[in-house]
Amino acid sequence: MIVKELSLLECLFELGFGLPPLGNFMVRSALKKDGTVLGACLNEGDTARCVGLAVVNSGKALTIDYVFVPEEYRGRGYGTKLVAAATTLAKEREAVGVRARAVMGDPSGEVFAQILERNGFEVYDRARLVSFADDDRTRTAWQEFVQDRAGRICAKLKDRGYWTVSFADASPEVLQHFQEDVKQHFPPHLNPNIFLNNREHRLAADHSFIALKGDECAAYTLVTTIDGKTLSFQQLSASRKHQRSGAFLLPVVATVETAFAKRQYKLMSAMVYDSNENMNRLVDGFIAPLATSIKTQRFYRLLFQEHLPRQECHGEGCQNESCCTSSM
Repeated sequence: MIVKELSLLECLFELGFGLPPLGNFMVRSALKKDGTVLGACLNEGDTARCVGLAVVNSGKALTIDYVFVPEEYRGRGYGTKLVAAATTLAKEREAVGVRARAVMGDPSGEVFAQILERNGFEVYDRARLVSFADDDRTRTAWQEFVQDRAGRICAKLKDRGYWTVSFADASPEVLQHFQEDVKQHFPPHLNPNIFLNNREHRLAADHSFIALKGDECAAYTLVTTIDGKTLSFQQLSASRKHQRSGAFLLPVVATVETAFAKRQYKLMSAMVYDSNENMNRLVDGFIAPLATSIKTQRFYRLLFQEHLPRQECHGEGCQNESCCTSSM
């Protein structure tokens, strides 16, 4: 068995197995961004049969963004060889290290975590993956939540002059104020422009909302989709001037109410880092009872130079880019 770089033609027509939708997206995304797709191949005479692949992207640290081995080939060490090949590639490119992430509670994620740890990777951050299905149970729980708690808070905020508008319906003046307020009054590590003009993680503009008081931006939600079926909460942020007002709840409620009303998306998901104490309090106090599932995601890295600073990741779109989903 050898691991080699796969060409565009091989990725599109000669894999010999079907990829899940996420895998197809990851491969296309990497090829558009000059990433690399590594294939684990078995030699069969004059031909080679692909039995797994890894999607990697270069940066200061190379990232293993996706690993997949078809079920019939699992348990034979192909995933381990793909990780080892990615590590070798990172050294050849003089990267400072390799990053990856694994979802715990998922069988393939558990296996991937074991592979990473056996290859010397260490955990440097954790996050919770919170998922919500558009089903009767979630709708009933949401209605009770709005009636018992959220509805009263939102009504008081509106009485105090707060209001919401979607990014799809916001006027040019509102969007200009939004950009100005984000630069001055919001946490600097969140950059909404990463998703406002992203061709892959497409902004669901009619499901993303700004909460304002007068013409001043108080909070916002940004949600995206890659397949037109699933919504991903990318950012929920409140202005430092309004963080104790409860204004963050207005765009959250508007996003969920719109999703339930339009019924375009079957699943919503969000990732919350353990280091984000405020957001975790929000999840524990408001969101967890509504969730269909909550899983833990571990962020791994293997540094080639131990003295390098340990940079934190702030999620998808972060400049540190530690993104990997596995199906082993």
